[in-house]
Amino acid sequence: MNPRIAATQREAVLEASALQQYVALPGGSTLQILDDVDVRVSPGERVAIMGRSGSGKTSLLSILGLLTAPISGSVELLGESVAGIRDSKRARLRNGSLGFVFQSYSLIRHLSAYRNVELPLRYGRRIPRTERRVRVLAALEAVGLAGRAKSYPKHLSGGEQQRVAIARALVRRPAVILADEPTGALDVETADRVLSVLLDATREWNSALVVVTHDPQVAARMDRTIHLDQGRIAGQES
Repeated sequence: MNPRIAATQREAVLEASALQQYVALPGGSTLQILDDVDVRVSPGERVAIMGRSGSGKTSLLSILGLLTAPISGSVELLGESVAGIRDSKRARLRNGSLGFVFQSYSLIRHLSAYRNVELPLRYGRRIPRTERRVRVLAALEAVGLAGRAKSYPKHLSGGEQQRVAIARALVRRPAVILADEPTGALDVETADRVLSVLLDATREWNSALVVVTHDPQVAARMDRTIHLDQGRIAGQES
């Protein structure tokens, strides 16, 4: 069977149904951000989300990442509904099952690459220092930066900083990696290299990947692309 078809038939690791999101405007009117959006992501699947600026891409990623709650609709992570759960449990689910890669890297300047990657392991379930070290070095090795563990962000190139961000997202071996324009701030050659690292690393750890991108070349390397237009799904292609 075609692996892309098979992926859609497996149990979802992340699923959203009938999402509605809007913001209130002065004068009592509202601006619709998302309108009846459904998304289903299978284990190990790579999904791109594309659309023009203002189409709702980042808002959708924020909801899928449990960073914000929709006005209505449902989100399930690993088969568990997150509707109405307390903020503390929502934070534990994010930290334990989701990894985030941001366009701006979001590294902490006064921490080394090693310490930046280690940071997610210091929250939630207590992990012994020896195991933390093994995981951090494995994540840095997966992105080709094992030799830069002691380097600080100011001594790393943009591409290297983004690879540290990828290692940080991978270190807890999450079920899903969510990436918001992960190559948008990079030159073409570096962006291609970083994307290859992200795809290889998620394959190695068997993490699903959801990427918001404006770049058709990035989307072409995913299993499936969801197109958003004015807050609605305008089409999908694989």
